[in-house]
Amino acid sequence: MKREYWINVKHVDNRLVIFLNGETIWDSGIVHGDPQMDEHIQITDLLQQHPEYASELIFEGFNDSYDSNGAEDQLNPWHFQYRIFSRVLDDKGMLLKETDLIRPYDERHLSNPNIKAIDNSYQLVLKGDEYKVISNSLVQHYYE
Repeated sequence: MKREYWINVKHVDNRLVIFLNGETIWDSGIVHGDPQMDEHIQITDLLQQHPEYASELIFEGFNDSYDSNGAEDQLNPWHFQYRIFSRVLDDKGMLLKETDLIRPYDERHLSNPNIKAIDNSYQLVLKGDEYKVISNSLVQHYYE
């Protein structure tokens, strides 16, 4: 059996950057119109580089564009959807089990433009033969 760790990104409206242990592992670039995505980012090898230490996984989402009509007092939408999960594969590569490490994140709000909309951080540690999220910090900036 083999265990893999993945991130699946489904929606990005504006920009999402993912860091693992200080290194950028994925950057959506600036995206408008909240398109449906299905990006899979494999993080197994990166987690296994230093298994004796906690790994920090950070999702930074930016709302960094103004409304198309140029009005600076307009609120902008942002939407970020991602999932962190593990897969267990048999010796032939067939999927046996898929498990979420966190409750999948799927938030959509309005906020002032040119801000960091989310700054979500997760600490992962190796417990036995699998990684677990032992702490997290979720920060969102939006207009209520």
